Amino acid sequence: MSLILRRSSSQAGFFGKLHLFWCGWQAGLYFLVSIGLLTSVVSIYYYLKIIKLLMTGRNQEITPHVRNYRRSPLRSNNSIELSMIVCVIESTIPGISMNPIIEIAQDTLF
Repeated sequence: MSLILRRSSSQAGFFGKLHLFWCGWQAGLYFLVSIGLLTSVVSIYYYLKIIKLLMTGRNQEITPHVRNYRRSPLRSNNSIELSMIVCVIESTIPGISMNPIIEIAQDTLF
């Protein structure tokens, strides 16, 4: 059950954006949909850059902010506890907030 909730929250952004672009296209808002698609394509470059850094572990750019980074005193020593809290929050918030967001979008479009 938790895997289903985890998977749906990661895909909520994709399907939400797809639905938004589809409704905008049907409403004749071609210019706004084009701008949205363009910004989505540009953002893919930055997402892939982060994934590349995670996979290779090499970063060519070390800024002064990274060199002078101090760890937070509030960090959790138990990584499993922290990951469970993040998963619970990430899977609960979209479920709670999805219905009001859909109602607002339907009132706006129809």
